[in-house]
Amino acid sequence: MTFSDSHTNKTFIQFPFPVKRNSVTDDYDIKDEVLGIGSRGEVRVCINLRTKERCALKILKDSNEVRREVILQRQASTSLSSNIVNVRDVYLNEYSKRRCVLLILECMDGGLLFDRIQRIGNENSFTECQAAGLIHSIFKAVHHLHSMNIAHRNIKPENLLFTSAGNDALLKLTDFRFAKECSDKIDKPLITPCYTPSYVAPEILSEKRYNKVRISYDKRNVVA
Repeated sequence: MTFSDSHTNKTFIQFPFPVKRNSVTDDYDIKDEVLGIGSRGEVRVCINLRTKERCALKILKDSNEVRREVILQRQASTSLSSNIVNVRDVYLNEYSKRRCVLLILECMDGGLLFDRIQRIGNENSFTECQAAGLIHSIFKAVHHLHSMNIAHRNIKPENLLFTSAGNDALLKLTDFRFAKECSDKIDKPLITPCYTPSYVAPEILSEKRYNKVRISYDKRNVVA
């Protein structure tokens, strides 16, 4: 379902779930602490004023692409999987004179798998048991997405985060920017090339059509 914005004359996808339109600062205390910096801006710590839960705030310029991303991550994170970063709230607010989608996520205080690989790589390495556990967590996340007919299409250490700095931390998948709903039918492959160069699957480089299973197995092998 879509609607037209009278101010911009653009047609937007409607969110299939309730979105808050009050100011995010009514419900959250936005902190200066930065959890990470991506290609689309900072991710900041915020505190739920009612529950005192520590969360993460991600601000994205409103667009249909962003709405599809948020819709898919929320759908994936509100089901039974514990390996997808959970979406707590979604807001539509004005920010820097632009309408933005404000995504409130569970706070992943353990940081990126990418950073942990670099730290450990400079000292020792993951044990075989540790590496197997991480790969198992990635497989669980991808299997869950495939069960919902969602292809993530950008599995990489920079999109995998730990819940805490401890050795018992859960590893979770985030960033659904390239994610897409897909069909179970083998005769309806994905076509659009979406990738990060260091982790791209062979089918993308050869301009072949691909499906959710093959592309995810290739990306998991590259991460491993």
